[in-house]
Amino acid sequence: MASSRRTGTNENVSTYGAGGFGRDYTSLATWESATDNDLVSAAQSEILECYDDAANFDDRVTLSGATTSAAYFRIIRPAGTKGDASWQGHDGVPDVGVTFTTSSGIGFLVSGEDYVSIQDLIFDSVDNDTCETDSGDYNSWVGLILVDCLGRGINISGGVDNVVVNCIVIRQDEHPFIADIDDCYFYNCTAIDSVTGRGFNEFSVDPTWINCLGDGNFDDDFDGGSALLEENNASGDATAAGTGSRINQTFTFANAAGDDYNLASTDAGARNYGQDLSSDSIFPFDDDIRWQTRPGESVWDIGASEYVPDSGPDLTDINGILAANINDINTVDFADISDVNGVG
Repeated sequence: MASSRRTGTNENVSTYGAGGFGRDYTSLATWESATDNDLVSAAQSEILECYDDAANFDDRVTLSGATTSAAYFRIIRPAGTKGDASWQGHDGVPDVGVTFTTSSGIGFLVSGEDYVSIQDLIFDSVDNDTCETDSGDYNSWVGLILVDCLGRGINISGGVDNVVVNCIVIRQDEHPFIADIDDCYFYNCTAIDSVTGRGFNEFSVDPTWINCLGDGNFDDDFDGGSALLEENNASGDATAAGTGSRINQTFTFANAAGDDYNLASTDAGARNYGQDLSSDSIFPFDDDIRWQTRPGESVWDIGASEYVPDSGPDLTDINGILAANINDINTVDFADISDVNGVG
């Protein structure tokens, strides 16, 4: 099975963070310039691993110009390993993890390059359109959280086979997810409470929306256009269209007041209504925004977060557990009570 977090072949890893921490770079643009090479001829992928050294980084970058392929390309992601103390990313909630903002009015990142992958970052109060692919092909935006950002959220405006997977956008000033070209794919994304605009918007084009969840967005949760493919989506209003989609749903989240839009155990709007994309022809994957394996139960969930029940203690050998605790009761030393008649 394939993780949504793609890795490159022969990764050359550089580090990014705040000054004084000994990272290789404190500027995204400096790293971009230093790795703007023919990665195919070099047989090398360039990776920037980010550290959560600051509350947020006021920084941005345009990625373009490197020669890349499906094997050799550029990735920006948090450092560490999910589940370990080394992990610098989030857990599906925008409270802890590598966080970017921008005050430049340009937005965080524009990709005009092929195979770029941006993974598991948080964007808080970015000034303008947050993430955009304007001409590159086969880009992937995975596990991102956008909160209280201005302009558009994640916008696919050019290229072919660009995918947005397991992303959550909260209170975006305009449209959270935008398709501005036919050949783009939005899988298992969540759009919540846009200030203006639609949760999932298409500009007279035919994108693909599958397993996406929209709730509380200003105009509509989904655009009423003619998407190429709409399947197994869910909306709080009546706008989720296509095969297997669900409308007028009430969703239950872990802690919406704290921007925790992981599905709660009591949710009946999105749990077990998704489509299995582990063998998808464009971008097969089998995990969610928290790296949990889908399905958490019997069927995939809709939205970025898969509900996975707590497994609890392992009781597969309860007899063995009991036996271990009372293994040899005959060894109990009765010396101290050998003359119970003498007590008192």
